[in-house]
Amino acid sequence: MTDPTGYLTAKIAAAIGGFFGGAGILTFIKPKTIGEAFMRGGVSVGAAIIFSDPFIKYFDLARDWEMQMMVGACVGFLAYSVLGMVANFLIMHKESNIFEVMDTLKKKNTPAKKTTRRKK
Repeated sequence: MTDPTGYLTAKIAAAIGGFFGGAGILTFIKPKTIGEAFMRGGVSVGAAIIFSDPFIKYFDLARDWEMQMMVGACVGFLAYSVLGMVANFLIMHKESNIFEVMDTLKKKNTPAKKTTRRKK
């Protein structure tokens, strides 16, 4: 079992990093409302708390608080961006049912067929 104080320190450092990552992306993509800013900031912090430790384990990085904060900032920055992309996709397809959305995703992921011109 891990040390509870080390675990708590890692989560707090990841949360602070996630906050700074979310605040960093806020300077580039302006939220429309204060509520949207708080919601996306909360998602950035939450994603950093959850995903910073698995990223550190996967990439075999040092497990100190500085690395937790840095990875948390990266995760917070990316979480804000991914949330925006998913939200825009769902807004564009809000009138569609799940089958139409799946057809749209399948069409975007298939390579375009090459058309050949006939010689005259």
